[in-house]
Amino acid sequence: MASKIILFIINFVFFTASTSAITLSGVQNAHDPGTITKDGDTYFNFTTGTGIWYSTSKDLITWNGGAGPVFTSYPTWISKKVPSFSGAFWAPDVIHMNGYYYIYYSVSTFGTSASAIGVARSASLKNPSWTDLGIVMESYGGSAEINAIDPALFRDHNGKVYMSYGSFFGGIGVAEINQSTGKRASGVTNIMGGSGKDMEAPYITRNGDYYYLFVNRGKCCLNVNSTYYIEVSRSSSVTGPYTGTRTILPNVDGKYKGPGHIAVLKDNGCNYVSTHYYDLSDSGNAKLAILKMTYSGGWPTLTRDFSIASCGGVSDGLYRFTARHSAKDLAIDTAPSVINGISVYLAEQYAYSGAKNQQWYVINQGTGYYSMINANSLESLDVFGNNPAAGTNIGQWPYLGGNGQKWNFTNSAGYYLIKSNLSGLPLDVLNLSTANDAKIIQWNATGATNQQWSMTRLK
Repeated sequence: MASKIILFIINFVFFTASTSAITLSGVQNAHDPGTITKDGDTYFNFTTGTGIWYSTSKDLITWNGGAGPVFTSYPTWISKKVPSFSGAFWAPDVIHMNGYYYIYYSVSTFGTSASAIGVARSASLKNPSWTDLGIVMESYGGSAEINAIDPALFRDHNGKVYMSYGSFFGGIGVAEINQSTGKRASGVTNIMGGSGKDMEAPYITRNGDYYYLFVNRGKCCLNVNSTYYIEVSRSSSVTGPYTGTRTILPNVDGKYKGPGHIAVLKDNGCNYVSTHYYDLSDSGNAKLAILKMTYSGGWPTLTRDFSIASCGGVSDGLYRFTARHSAKDLAIDTAPSVINGISVYLAEQYAYSGAKNQQWYVINQGTGYYSMINANSLESLDVFGNNPAAGTNIGQWPYLGGNGQKWNFTNSAGYYLIKSNLSGLPLDVLNLSTANDAKIIQWNATGATNQQWSMTRLK
């Protein structure tokens, strides 16, 4: 009884229940939904189902069934790895990198750790053409193995991509993903669980200095009898240790029963959390829920009571930045310069060609500042030498988390002033030049058009 009282208090502190929850409409069925992902003007929600099922929305509220599953015929490796595979792909998750959308999915059967996580990719979600790339992670049936199911992807502030995964048996693991191949780039670190503990469906996100690990506890797939609830822990490192565990979504909240499989969409400065739930008002059918997440005292809190609107920021994603005065794009020079004996690749403006050195991953750090990671080098836009003086060159450098690699966006009539957290000075095209190869520096704010940038989201 005492433990139930404690659990109630934790739920009350970290989950704000509401009678005015956002109401989704249209096709709402979902189980183990992945991260809601945007292609152009359309949101995509991939979820467990035969061939990998998905739905789409223009506004996050009204959802429609997708044109068809990801797979109509299954990769040949699956029948060899999981001979009893029935066609139900579990818990897919999607991330954009290297010019493609990569979809990670798991194949398994209940009660065994003989499983595998595969990956396929397509240049578009709106007009998909999926190519399967094979196995990313596998397990072989051992009771102490990390079960290769429930992949979840996220891009860190430094531009690196990590996949967490796992369930009962060996617990939860995390590994870096090679963004060129879509496969594993590092060894696996066991970060929580194991010994058969009821823990699965991990998801990692970051806000400020902390990484937050969400996991499901209890048992899923029992409809109204599901014992699922969701816990969150935090760490100063992506590989842990994760501590301070607390419940963030209880097993039941009104009609919402057995919430499962958290993922986070960072859109217009907001954090939207997607989960599934079993609808107690509709025979326990599994449906999609969207909540809003904010942070207080270093911990996330969730509410159902919100409207879809901007939170005063830009969406995470891949962008091009175009100088207003020249109509040329922010790029990294393809040839190095030597400054004070150091070889460095400097930022410049150049007519847009679609090259990756002109494309930038923008990543909300949750502090009012953003990382800007070059899609070609996967290095950070950087104030050279950490020098706050006006006139300092801007280049790229491996991400170190310093203030010279954190950027603020101020929107004015559709154009952005991009300021360094180190100096408070905006990006500036040197001498108002309109030429290709003109260097980018930081300079005192002048209001001139060579300090005004349009942002065009590419994916």
